[in-house]
Amino acid sequence: MTHSGVTVIFNPRAGGNKQRFLSSILQKAGVKVELLQTTHPGHARELARKVRAHQRLFVAGGDGSLNEALNGLLDAQIEGHEVPPLGIIPLGTANVLAVEVGLEIRAQAIADYINNPAQVWVRPGLVNGRAFFLMVGMGADADTVANVSLKLKRLIGKGAYVIEGLRNIIFPHHRDFEVNIGREQYRVAGVVATHAKHYGGAFVISPDAKLTDNSLDVVLMPGSGFMALARYGIALTLNRLHAQTDVSVVQTERLTITSHCGPAPLQIDGESAGKLPCEISLSPYPVRVMVPHAYADQCNGRQNENRDAQNAPLLQITSG
Repeated sequence: MTHSGVTVIFNPRAGGNKQRFLSSILQKAGVKVELLQTTHPGHARELARKVRAHQRLFVAGGDGSLNEALNGLLDAQIEGHEVPPLGIIPLGTANVLAVEVGLEIRAQAIADYINNPAQVWVRPGLVNGRAFFLMVGMGADADTVANVSLKLKRLIGKGAYVIEGLRNIIFPHHRDFEVNIGREQYRVAGVVATHAKHYGGAFVISPDAKLTDNSLDVVLMPGSGFMALARYGIALTLNRLHAQTDVSVVQTERLTITSHCGPAPLQIDGESAGKLPCEISLSPYPVRVMVPHAYADQCNGRQNENRDAQNAPLLQITSG
């Protein structure tokens, strides 16, 4: 274990239960923490930009808070600073990044991870200049994120997305996108460019995707209308979306997407963020992500396979 200071960025508006859960985690970890509380949207980005490399930075929140902190670390790198490794204290609605790296959402498991993490290097995705850890989506999922009731989200968590998702299936928007990958063009009604295997929690959207890969998995869904969206929704809950006969998964480092149906929303790491058109790529600035040792071991094996197959350089994996 590396003995370094621990900084935690936390949104105090996350709710009383989540504050108690965080207190329990930190008490079990037994580490001295500098707690930085956010006061407004975008504040986690501002705070993360100022945390220096000798610290270990954890974000206590959901995937949206982690996304803000990630962008803050990239801001700091662009300014020429070394940045700290970034870790997860999952207090959000879906906690997809925690699921992705296999972090159990139990106080003792999180405390053990805080004290003894491994680290992997991740090249974040970029969409129109904004970084993402997990994915960017257009179509029914972005419509759901854009229109979900925040009041309902506070009351019933992920259930609010299920309700809004069902509404979008029953009353679908007309979506028609052009996706350009290299010399190939695809016309689709929905697309998710993902760096992660999981989506919306524990659902598997692309079983071969990995945060540490030097590519994105682009899940292309051409079907529109009630029947197609219902079929995609059911297939996702069964972890079989990628296996649908009309769904394609293409790996790439760069793509562009334009809309043929007027302004259409984007969702980035589960948060509504801007509209099409967009250009998606991988950032030239990698970040160190603190993960459980089992996930780092998986990545190590994966990278050895990739290096043998492609003679590519091995991404560094270290103990935290």
